[in-house]
Amino acid sequence: MKNEFKAGILFSAIGQYGNVIIQLLINVILSRLLTPKEFGVIAIVQVLLLFFQILSGQSISPAIIQNKNLNKKDYGVIFNYMILLGVSLAIIFGFSGILLSKIYGNEIYLSLSWLMSILIIADSLSCVPNGILYKEKRFKEINIRLIISLIIGAVIGISAAFLGAGVYSLIIISTVPAVVSLFFNLLLVDIQYTRSMDIKPIKEIIFFTKHQTTFSLVNYLYRNMDNLLVGKFLGATNLGNYSKGYQLISFPITVFLGVINPVLQPILSEHETDVDLIRETYLTISRVLSLIALPVSVFMCLNADQIIYFLFGSQWSAAISPFAILSLSIWAQMLAQMISVFWQSRNLPHIQSRNGFISLFIIGISIIVGIYFGSIKSVALAVTVSYIINFFISASLLLRIGLNGSIYQLLRMLIKPFVLSAIIIIIFMITMPYLTFNSYFMTLLVRGLIWLFIVVLFYIFTKEFQVMKKILKRG
Repeated sequence: MKNEFKAGILFSAIGQYGNVIIQLLINVILSRLLTPKEFGVIAIVQVLLLFFQILSGQSISPAIIQNKNLNKKDYGVIFNYMILLGVSLAIIFGFSGILLSKIYGNEIYLSLSWLMSILIIADSLSCVPNGILYKEKRFKEINIRLIISLIIGAVIGISAAFLGAGVYSLIIISTVPAVVSLFFNLLLVDIQYTRSMDIKPIKEIIFFTKHQTTFSLVNYLYRNMDNLLVGKFLGATNLGNYSKGYQLISFPITVFLGVINPVLQPILSEHETDVDLIRETYLTISRVLSLIALPVSVFMCLNADQIIYFLFGSQWSAAISPFAILSLSIWAQMLAQMISVFWQSRNLPHIQSRNGFISLFIIGISIIVGIYFGSIKSVALAVTVSYIINFFISASLLLRIGLNGSIYQLLRMLIKPFVLSAIIIIIFMITMPYLTFNSYFMTLLVRGLIWLFIVVLFYIFTKEFQVMKKILKRG
């Protein structure tokens, strides 16, 4: 397990850090070529697209990883079902543009929906090969494929934006990587061709897939309800600014969870009944992540204006407030999103689904309250508070029901990260007026170095560095 985990982390780190850098560069360039309204238009379609992507078989991959009884012929049969499902959903999604154009009063959705339906087919056909690649722990191939696909999509999409493609350049950047990834998947995985539509392989994974899909749909609702309601009641421009702030906070979450989550399930699924091992792994990773995520949350909140202006320019000034507020939820989102992997590893997707409904209730009510107060700032505040509450409830459920532990084990680990965050806030509130320069880059550089010095000094003083070294050596 130790060697597999380290190898997986290494290749996943290369892939995900490359992903974040490429996505950030795309954002920086396109934010200067496109308007907040154009980003808002695409954000509305993406909300519906995510729903169809979940239905197109996203839960098949983790089901394949968790199931130990499937053979090559079974994979071929499941792949046949994915073809039918993907094509059917793509056609329905194409026609959904009619509904979107009437709801939001913009006929551009008629063409956008058909173009983005290609993504649904590509994602559906990739479910089986993705599951096999992860089950076989082929992390090297997975992440090389990811980087190549993203680079090709970025080059074509950015070129289209410079040529005046507008919102269509955003579609290209999303669609091309999915198609290229599918091409590589079919080269890397030898799926046995069969005409069979035998229902037995589907029955083999139906329990896991059913509950995992339920959780994904619930998760989709509470993670996209804010976009839907902001777009409907506050307009596309407000949505563009809100989603820009939300998109920025997703980068640090992706940097860490994008490395850890894909590696954990394939490895921990082989130790499904070893509750002590899985609980120890959860608490250890939570400890390390919280020591990083909480200080990052504070830094991004305190420097929101400098970050927005440096990356995107002055036309995105309205995104500063929602970004600053949402930044305070980074640590809670990061720790909460990791929980689903442990439900899957314990093969308890039905409990995970119940957890999802609780999250939907908490976050959904909060978003409605935020919309009621009529600004993207109030929505951001409501979402942030709800994510923090949701994390503590979800972690408590996992530890109590899934891992035979207690929430107090986790709370003890969070004391030092909160103390470190308080120290950073105090020091920055005192020094920030003296650390502001004419250059946004210089301001962020100096403040970032001071932040890093405080964090490192805290780690040394509290001996957390020694603890992290032991964790890494132990694997």
